Amino acid sequence: MTHRPPLPLLSSVLCALLLAACGSPASTETPAPQNIEQGTLLHELKLSDTRSVRFIESEPGEVFVAESGHMDIDAAHLQESMKAEKVDSLQGKELADVYLSLAPGAKRSDVPAALVQAQGRIAMARIIQARQAAQESVRAAAAPLEEGPSPRDAERGPSASSLNDTWDWVGDKNWFKTHFCATTATQGRTCLVDYWYGSYSGAKDGTVYFRAVGLAAGFDSSAYFYTQFKSCSIWPWEGCEWKVNYSTTLQARHYMMVTWDTGPRSRWAGIDQSNDRVYLSAIWSTTTSTPPPPQEPCAVYARAHATTCYNIDGSISSISNTLCADACAGSYSTASQWATQALGTQTCLGAYAGCCQYYVDQNFNRCGG
Repeated sequence: MTHRPPLPLLSSVLCALLLAACGSPASTETPAPQNIEQGTLLHELKLSDTRSVRFIESEPGEVFVAESGHMDIDAAHLQESMKAEKVDSLQGKELADVYLSLAPGAKRSDVPAALVQAQGRIAMARIIQARQAAQESVRAAAAPLEEGPSPRDAERGPSASSLNDTWDWVGDKNWFKTHFCATTATQGRTCLVDYWYGSYSGAKDGTVYFRAVGLAAGFDSSAYFYTQFKSCSIWPWEGCEWKVNYSTTLQARHYMMVTWDTGPRSRWAGIDQSNDRVYLSAIWSTTTSTPPPPQEPCAVYARAHATTCYNIDGSISSISNTLCADACAGSYSTASQWATQALGTQTCLGAYAGCCQYYVDQNFNRCGG
């Protein structure tokens, strides 16, 4: 087994915004953006003809679970999986346990190797994410739209072109609230079901758990759903920005649910560009049992470079001399340690099969080698 292609460095913080494009936009409108699914598909579970669950690693150690399905066809499955006692079934669980909860009858030996291997990267990434969150908290960044309707909701909603006025929309909205808006005492939530063109969850800072659901509720209109995260460079002069890390076009009456259970991240979600009703929920938690690491001043930088990398069979890997990771701390020894940890989320380190040898220096004009 060879290495996966290199993912973006952990110094780029991926946070999430969901947006869904419903219906055919008028010719005067800007076309819907292309779907964005950055990262590596670790595994996909096909639960029915319309319902699937995917495990996606959007950056080293940043794994999220994406479930898609049809609101009406998969209602029975959702009623079971989203019961109150299961609403947090993903929070605090390892990927193997999430997989087993979704695959009845499966044994631990059946868990895909890609999920087992990713768990080690997740553990390392959480340490780094907590450290980055402390640094990001003191930086200014442009805030996304506040929670509520899209600016065009009032303009487009009342004149939506595809309506089904005989449908029980009150019951429809209550169904969505029941299955996608239930929270525990330690969680916050956004639950928006009264808008047509689109709506946004608002920025949720420092989330360790974040679950967003977008639904193209209309019967004839698609919707565009996407997530954003706040990315801050370790280089102070580069600042912070909001980036899209996942997006998809939802067909009529289809939903998408994405879940992160990571180190602290600023995220938000949205659904937009619809000619009909759209529903959006976001549930998040900022509490964790793990205390944050001590914060050090960002005074000294270091870069860890991967050199010779090996395939599982011991042959030289094509990713040799291509990976690196940066860190900043109060001393060079600490920065070196943190840069090594960051590199360790991309590959195991050492002269072993499936791993890479490495060194650390302050040469930022090259990456690897």
